[in-house]
Amino acid sequence: MRLPAAARSALLFLCPLLATCTSALALIKFNDGHDEIFVTGSAGMTYDSNLFASSEGDGDTSYNGNVELEYRRKAGMLGVGATLDCQISRFQSHTEENFANPDFKAELTKDSGRTTGMLRVGVRRENRAETAINLRTKSWNYDAELTAKYPVIERYSISGLAGYSRRDFQENTSLVDIDTYNAGADLLYALNSQRDLVVGYRHRITDTTASTTDTDDSATVGVTGRILPKLSGSFRIGLQQRSVERRGAPDESFSSATSTVGATWTVSTRLSVTATAAKDFVTVATDASVDSTSLGMTAQYAMNSKTSAFAGIGGGRYRFLDTGARGRHDDFASFSAGVARAFNEHLRVSLSYLYYKNWSTLALSDFDRHTISVNVSSRW
Repeated sequence: MRLPAAARSALLFLCPLLATCTSALALIKFNDGHDEIFVTGSAGMTYDSNLFASSEGDGDTSYNGNVELEYRRKAGMLGVGATLDCQISRFQSHTEENFANPDFKAELTKDSGRTTGMLRVGVRRENRAETAINLRTKSWNYDAELTAKYPVIERYSISGLAGYSRRDFQENTSLVDIDTYNAGADLLYALNSQRDLVVGYRHRITDTTASTTDTDDSATVGVTGRILPKLSGSFRIGLQQRSVERRGAPDESFSSATSTVGATWTVSTRLSVTATAAKDFVTVATDASVDSTSLGMTAQYAMNSKTSAFAGIGGGRYRFLDTGARGRHDDFASFSAGVARAFNEHLRVSLSYLYYKNWSTLALSDFDRHTISVNVSSRW
């Protein structure tokens, strides 16, 4: 793959600039150090060979900037955090895709005492390519989640969650807005001081503006904590049932295995490997039900105290379940790699590459995609 001349010129211009960039922003502490404010600024450039994630996709170069303001407070049993940032992108050719996306997140945590938990809320505007529908979308996203954990007796504890999210698509009347409500509970049994056995249940309802309601019920069992020596994380597997009620069409029902895996193997002080896996039902913006499976593995290596590198592989399948999808399925694979260097405690420069390949029974969704990004950030 060869970069366009404009992208190569911009990269040659940007690299020397990154090495000399400084910041006048400063970290603020007050109230005896209980309250902290961090400011992060970043700038970069990205070349995307397939901006719309489709066989008819066109490539473009974008120039990106981001400013983030983060507040943290820790006093007693409660912690408070809030982040406000805005990401700005300007495209060289597809100027209609230019955006300025705000993002606000806030959380209240309680990590000591008998009952622990967290309340989290957020709202953000998003502009991205949707690989499952082969479009670039703009949306407002809202979410809220409450989690809690309570020890019942010496080895047993229970945890629960309740959440809501909404995707409100802009400037595209062919897409449906999606509201998701979910609730779940887990029973945890302490096998030892480092490992818990988990049995859980989740109920989820997804409503769309096309008057479709997807209802999911799943039961899982797994292990969390130190799974094996040097291997920590969580592993859960189970069964899931989806019922689909759609206006003007017969009801449908689907069942499948479901799983979530996230584990890190600390090979040495310099090298760690993280593996992830997920299998779940999802509802995409075209009002279709999809059985999604994804696998990934990423290795992180610290070359020295200032320079680190990573490489990762991934893959999976999207299986479209509705009768109207006519048996469509997509298989995908990805490879990523990158390097980052911290010149000092405030300045960090990174370069990354991502290759994504999609094979599909739908011709429009048969595509590949290369993404190259260079970025500089300063945090105070």
